[in-house]
Amino acid sequence: MARMPLWLKAALLAIPALLLVVFIVLIAVGWYVKRHMLDSGGTVRPRMAAYDVRHYALDVAVSPAEESIFGSNLVTVEATADVDVFEIHLDDRLDVRSVAIDGAAASFEHERGLITVELGSSWSAGSRHRVDIAYGGRPKVALKAPWIDGFVWGETPSGEPWVGVTSEGDGGDIWWPCKDHPSDEPDEGMEISLTVPAGLVGLANGRPIGEVANADGSTTSRWRVGFPINNYAVSVNVAPYVPIELAYHGIDGSLDETIVFWVIPEFEDRARRLFRQLPGVLEVFGNRFGEYPFFADKLWVVHAPYHGMEHQTLVAYGDDFEDNEFGFGGVFVHELAHEWWGNKITARDWADFWLHEGFASYAEALLVLDTQGEQRYLEYMGLLRHRMTNAAPVVQGVDLTSLEAYSPDIYGKGAWVLHMLRSLVGEEAMDEILWRFADGDHSDGCRLVGTDELIDLVAEISGRDLAWFWQRYLYTAELPSWTMRRTSGGRADRVSIEWDSPSFEMPLPVRIGDRIVEVEMADGCAELEVGPGVEVVVDPRREVLALSR
Repeated sequence: MARMPLWLKAALLAIPALLLVVFIVLIAVGWYVKRHMLDSGGTVRPRMAAYDVRHYALDVAVSPAEESIFGSNLVTVEATADVDVFEIHLDDRLDVRSVAIDGAAASFEHERGLITVELGSSWSAGSRHRVDIAYGGRPKVALKAPWIDGFVWGETPSGEPWVGVTSEGDGGDIWWPCKDHPSDEPDEGMEISLTVPAGLVGLANGRPIGEVANADGSTTSRWRVGFPINNYAVSVNVAPYVPIELAYHGIDGSLDETIVFWVIPEFEDRARRLFRQLPGVLEVFGNRFGEYPFFADKLWVVHAPYHGMEHQTLVAYGDDFEDNEFGFGGVFVHELAHEWWGNKITARDWADFWLHEGFASYAEALLVLDTQGEQRYLEYMGLLRHRMTNAAPVVQGVDLTSLEAYSPDIYGKGAWVLHMLRSLVGEEAMDEILWRFADGDHSDGCRLVGTDELIDLVAEISGRDLAWFWQRYLYTAELPSWTMRRTSGGRADRVSIEWDSPSFEMPLPVRIGDRIVEVEMADGCAELEVGPGVEVVVDPRREVLALSR
């Protein structure tokens, strides 16, 4: 037997060592990434459950040169139970300078992401109080916004500061003191004061209500958020922005709104081309879900130094200004859709994250349907299908944190749940479901919701109990599967189709020869008779999320 060459022997010995190194590197990368991801939501802490946030007044100064922020937040709360200790979230990277309760200085502790204040006099249920928190420092820096949150201290092509922040996964408490849970939005809105260095434009949520030039050359702008707002939708942007204005007249022509795209000067021409899409998108969404809900504040788009984000009334866009194959900017449309699905309609529990991402993804498909027709709509749904993993249920429990609830399937699979619901209940009923769930009759309202409310609404409008549908597609990761058997029998063949569970009754489109019929699957099965040699194909256009066995 020939001896093994030394180089081959050395290579074989090196392979295990190389695999070990790769394994260690992957572990290290995972650990590094996890260190940069905080969390939001979950079970409400008992001390926080004992009060309801009524209003925030956030005052913040942004220093790009020092990559720091300093300011205060005046929090107005109403006790819902007797309270003797007040708690609120703020990341430990930031220092708390002082806390005052109803105007009186108070001692506090700040550790493990919590500001804790022992109240000298207990609060009784129904009483209102004001908590003033002064803080500052160098906030968390984003590892990859908007997926791994924090501040982005960027530069424009000309070298000037370009600053943004995202906090959907981590929660707003990574940069301002807040009750970090989606179930508690400030019922009476929010005030924001933003101070930025000379020569830069500072933008924030809400309606602009004033601006002053300070003695040091900085500028302070003031903003009033007239609606409840989830804490991750609060944001600031700082850069040498220039405005592009666009008129919008509403779905019935009765409005006279000026929409503004604030863009980095070097990208102005590209931004103008993208921005021209906005009125048509607003009309489609307005007809489907009710008029844009926050015109009383504003509708602005801001060029961000990251991919994009659905910050309320200040939609962040940072993609490449290119259209997709369907003729629109995908990120641009998706983030705009979140003004309805995520901001106007907000999941009170991160477990129902899909109510934001699945509905926004389906809104993209509806834009294709209403502007390009059914076939192109089906093609768009096909693209969303290819992005699914089916690795975890769309809804994985209750009282979840954002990290626990997040999975890729809250986007595409969530949209497919709505797509299949449309085929189950019919287009007219589906239109009513979307309109009423979006509260389309009250375009200026905000609402906290859960998946149960959608299920109840569908049952009311359709008159059908679809528990089997929700269970398989929302609460089960694995897709349902069907089996087809064909038996020859003289003049006709018998075809039986059966789901993997008798309780699953999703109808199946079946092509028999050159025609497609919708086959009802009562008790999870159906039988057909077809002529000998006639071709039978189940779900020929792949309209149902399922596997064949």
